Amino acid sequence: MIFTEHKAKILAMTGKHVDELHEMWSRMFEPQTCEEYLIRLQDHALNFYTDLLSESYEKEQGIIGEIAGLQAEATDLTRLLHENLNLGERPQEMSLVIWQLKLDNRINHLREELARRQAEIRELIQHQERLCEELGEVPQPLLVDPLPMPEEMDSFRDHLEQLRHQREERLNEIHQLRQSIKHNMKLLELHVQTNTEERLLNLDRKNQFLTPEDFERLRLMHTEYADQVKEMHERIDQMRCKIDLLWQRLKLTDEFAMRRVQESTSYNQRTFDILREELERCQAMRRKNLKTFIEQLRIEIEEWWDLTLKSPQERKRFAGYYCDNQNEDVLELHEKELDQLRNYYNSNKKIFDLYANRADLWSRMEALEAKANDPNRFNNRGGQLLKEEKERKAMMTRLPKIDQQITELVKVYMAQANTPFLVNGEDILEVMSMDWERHSQSKRQPSAHKKDANTTASKMKPPLAPLTPNTLKANRGVHGSSSSLKKTPSKVNSSVGTKSTGNLQKRRHPNNDKSSGQLPAAAKRNLITSLECQPVLEVNGQKLLKSPQKKVRVLEYSVRRGKPSGRPSIGSRNHQRNRPIPQVNVQPPSGEENENEDSGDLEAYSAY
Repeated sequence: MIFTEHKAKILAMTGKHVDELHEMWSRMFEPQTCEEYLIRLQDHALNFYTDLLSESYEKEQGIIGEIAGLQAEATDLTRLLHENLNLGERPQEMSLVIWQLKLDNRINHLREELARRQAEIRELIQHQERLCEELGEVPQPLLVDPLPMPEEMDSFRDHLEQLRHQREERLNEIHQLRQSIKHNMKLLELHVQTNTEERLLNLDRKNQFLTPEDFERLRLMHTEYADQVKEMHERIDQMRCKIDLLWQRLKLTDEFAMRRVQESTSYNQRTFDILREELERCQAMRRKNLKTFIEQLRIEIEEWWDLTLKSPQERKRFAGYYCDNQNEDVLELHEKELDQLRNYYNSNKKIFDLYANRADLWSRMEALEAKANDPNRFNNRGGQLLKEEKERKAMMTRLPKIDQQITELVKVYMAQANTPFLVNGEDILEVMSMDWERHSQSKRQPSAHKKDANTTASKMKPPLAPLTPNTLKANRGVHGSSSSLKKTPSKVNSSVGTKSTGNLQKRRHPNNDKSSGQLPAAAKRNLITSLECQPVLEVNGQKLLKSPQKKVRVLEYSVRRGKPSGRPSIGSRNHQRNRPIPQVNVQPPSGEENENEDSGDLEAYSAY
């Protein structure tokens, strides 16, 4: 409707103006000229509308292009920001300019978000570059197209936080290095020599900026001065030990010099100078008394030889000990030998201590075994045999443990020194092995001697000797089997009664104990002998007398049964008077069982 009105107005206005021009041109010009002007007016109108149409078309295309650009920008923003944005299609009734403005407003917030995040990324990258430049680290990349995801941004922030923490630690380390360097320089009485050292040591903590090269140079300075201080400590300790040793050997009494050294307890250059001066003075005095010094060193070397268990051949290897010349070279050789012996002993002190403890235990064990083989070992009252047996078993338990400890330490020493550990010129492991081998042989030899003695005694036995446990034991190897105990009660009782204990003898022969004090002891020895020689008995197919207690019970039972009066012993019950005597058979033990029985006599009696 509006278009029709404007068009009618334009047409009416155009017709009016054309009519007025034609009327004016008609009055002014000839008809032919008036026609020419009308043709020109037509051409002007055509050009005007043509230009106007071209300009409008270009304007339209510009708007369409801007709309397309906004759509592309929206697509790129959504890709960079990892967001979804649906612009939709332009409605038919909506003009291009309005659609353009609407699109521009819809993507404006995306532009702002993109600018904010890009600025944050640039700031993070710049911060990382500064930190990596100070710390000498390789920067971590952070992409701008497309923008990193939120997880990647969080990871990059954590990386920057680690760099900041590392920088703070670096600053603290630099501060500590500077303080330590200044302290060491003060101890060494040194001063800054170059401008570089001055810059490294006196920069402000807040405004400092040290490159990795500067930091490495600072660490080298700290290491250098720390090594110098450590060397000064060691030399001060060494000089102090040497001075004390020289004072003892020179027997000095200079209180002023001694007090001056003793008061210098700090580890600094002043103490070092004082000790060096005193050491030089003592060494000069030592050179004047070489003979006395060498003699004292030889005495100390002998003591350390004894401590380290050196053999005569090893001692002869030190030729300087037997040198008659007395000069500085000989003195230095003695001091070097003494230091080597001292270091060798201190390095292996645990081995020497364990070996000395082992020697003491070994000697004690041999003494106890010698007592155990003594024939008069049972003549005691008070449990001494039991105590000695317990001590011997303890020795046998402790010695293998000590040997194991020594073996482990010696293996470590051999792995480091690549040489065997010698005591008295022999390998310590072989020495311990030989000790145990000799011990085993000594344990086997008494059994063989005892077996030979029993065989000899059996051959010398009179034919009509009474039946006793001793005779039974002697007859084992001769007759192959012992006599049966199924004798008359008188024979059994008489044989057992002769080997009864002291208390039983006192009951049967009270007058003999008063007239002769040897009967109880003899009876006790006979009882022990009977216990040692008691054979294995069988009653109805069952073995009896497996322990000393059972042996004593059988002997006591036989004694009660064999009393002349027929009255039971004290403590027996009436219903046992008519108990029948069990059928007892004696089985001779084999030679191996005899040896085992003999070796276990002491343990059986101790337990009893």
